[in-house]
Amino acid sequence: GVVEWVESCWSSGWMGSVEKYALPVLGDRLIHTIGTADVLEVITPIWTTKHETARRLKQRLSTIFDWAKGNGFYPHENPVNGVTKSLPREKADPEHMAAMHWRDLPAFMDALSQREGVSARTLEFIILTASRSNEARGARWEEIDFDEQTWTVPRNRMKRGKPHRVPLSPEAMVVLDQQRGLDPEYIFPSATRGKDGKNRPQSVMVFKALFKRMGHDGFTTHGFRSTFRDWCGDQAMVQREVAEMALSHAVGNDVERAYARSDLFERRRTLMNAWAAYATGKQGSVTQMVR
Repeated sequence: GVVEWVESCWSSGWMGSVEKYALPVLGDRLIHTIGTADVLEVITPIWTTKHETARRLKQRLSTIFDWAKGNGFYPHENPVNGVTKSLPREKADPEHMAAMHWRDLPAFMDALSQREGVSARTLEFIILTASRSNEARGARWEEIDFDEQTWTVPRNRMKRGKPHRVPLSPEAMVVLDQQRGLDPEYIFPSATRGKDGKNRPQSVMVFKALFKRMGHDGFTTHGFRSTFRDWCGDQAMVQREVAEMALSHAVGNDVERAYARSDLFERRRTLMNAWAAYATGKQGSVTQMVR
């Protein structure tokens, strides 16, 4: 039954929601008899009332079925695939919603690309690289390796205090090309100079004004990292460690990190290229699994 096939996942530390919400519904079932309708029965009751919990539960069930299928215990397509279209739509209030849904991003990026100004280009770069606002606003030309198409963010601008290599998609490189010649130091310089007469990075407040001009009050710049993460889990089916590392999040405990020295750079390059293609409308809503 289901109890047997979840036992292998207990060591990961995230089985609480599976035990609380899935086992009462599926616990006495043989795994090969479980289908999409059964998964919907588990997720639907909490999809709107506890959406973040339901979203994570969906991802965890998907991981479990992937494991079961890979080990020969489940002969069908992962039943979690495609359930989103059958789930009730969230009641979104754009005046209060901090993060944009990934389905709405291509249209937003199209509108953004038609706007002039440094703040629009900065926001494009933030979205395409899934970076934090301060990381991109403070970006310097010396941090870009144009031959390798890589941006190395120094430790002093990283939340974890460690340098972070970011693979740059062709779309992100286009943004950089558009910024050439504005300033010899900063890629996205402020329109006003500092007291010393030198250029400085843009203020974080420029994005609030940009959102207002575009009619998207209520969104936050940081929220696009959530948009990216949701797309990774819901659409691209990206492995958790790759998606988390793209966001420069710590993955695993101290012991796991001590042995996992790789930053998965090439896998992250594949991911960021796919993300940029989706965000800019070059790839449709049907996205191939990114591994």
